[in-house]
Amino acid sequence: MTKKEYLDKLARELGSMSYNDVKDILSDIGNHFDESVMAGKTEEEAAAQLGDPSELAAEYKEGMTLPGILARKAEKIQKPKPSEPTAQTVTFVVLITLLVAIPAFFTLFGIVLVMLLIEIAAAAGAIALLCTCWTYGAFLGSGLLLGLTLLFFAIFGFAVCYFSVKYFVFATKWYIRSMKHVWHNGI
Repeated sequence: MTKKEYLDKLARELGSMSYNDVKDILSDIGNHFDESVMAGKTEEEAAAQLGDPSELAAEYKEGMTLPGILARKAEKIQKPKPSEPTAQTVTFVVLITLLVAIPAFFTLFGIVLVMLLIEIAAAAGAIALLCTCWTYGAFLGSGLLLGLTLLFFAIFGFAVCYFSVKYFVFATKWYIRSMKHVWHNGI
């Protein structure tokens, strides 16, 4: 992208800013192009160093200045890429996952599933008991009390199941994030 094309696109992106601010920014960017060309770079290389005009405009709208923007871009370039995981890291992640995480996952999943089945049975039993007592009238007082107790037990159990599943999912996400961190950064 040439200097003129870059400045035209940047001016369009900065359209919501005041005229004086846009004029100052375009002057700074034009000077940057001139200095880069004098240093032996092409206009395309200078444009590539500045990045996409819409991203540059967004940074200016956030209140940044050209030296700060260029310093931040240079910092991004200098950051090393994460290295490949070592054999020790791979072994650690695989062993922890196989020996701890997977058995814990299935155990907790089984517990939550059994709790849910118990709650469904308690709710069905409560409804059946209440209907039976209501229809036949035998042991009406004790049947109603037992049916309501089972119903409240079922409601409480569903709440426990809900929070168990919620925190189980939360713990699973945390485990995955921590293993990704170990994988990329080492032990």
